[in-house]
Amino acid sequence: MQDDDFCLVSVATFSRLADLYAEKYFHLDMYDRYLEQFVKRIEPQGASVIDVACGPGNVSAYLAKVRPDLKLIGVDLAEGMVKQARLRVPSAEFLVKDCRHIGELEHVFDASAFAFGLSYLTDDDAIRFFSSLNAILADSAILYLSTITGEPSSSGYETSSSGDRVYMKYRSVGDVVSMVERAGYRVDFWEVISSPANASKPTQDLILIAQRVGGG
Repeated sequence: MQDDDFCLVSVATFSRLADLYAEKYFHLDMYDRYLEQFVKRIEPQGASVIDVACGPGNVSAYLAKVRPDLKLIGVDLAEGMVKQARLRVPSAEFLVKDCRHIGELEHVFDASAFAFGLSYLTDDDAIRFFSSLNAILADSAILYLSTITGEPSSSGYETSSSGDRVYMKYRSVGDVVSMVERAGYRVDFWEVISSPANASKPTQDLILIAQRVGGG
């Protein structure tokens, strides 16, 4: 099976379950202290931020609340998620877009958030994503990234009791940090925390904040 198929199976599941996902996770505030660090580093006033794999708009909602000056664009390939985000964060713009092809957007962004999208990308797709992201980021742009960590050998399809499938790619903390650095970023902060109490499966989650360096 090709890498693209892995991604599209997960997208179909997230689109179908978008309403339930939003109800379960949209109001979580456990990531706010990390988003606060991220938003303090975004310059200038009126900066443009792209929220990649935006889901129902969690990150965009926080940014819109604390920095209403920001120009926010969220993208997600799951149409159901984009519909939820548009309803929940009307001040931002949301597009149905594959994160591996966001380089096609005719815009330069000062910062990017990528909350948990990496967990559903194979290594090849992750390389495509970072290459595409770098095409639209300013040279010193700030990146906020969160992802599920775990034993790489555990990667593969996970099926719920209702038969819904997603493809999970598990990586160690060191592997994720190295991946971000190879993509042209300096990692300034990272921390590992436990997944939300209401998560379907308990995991250890990595939050990191980095800055693009050298036009990488």
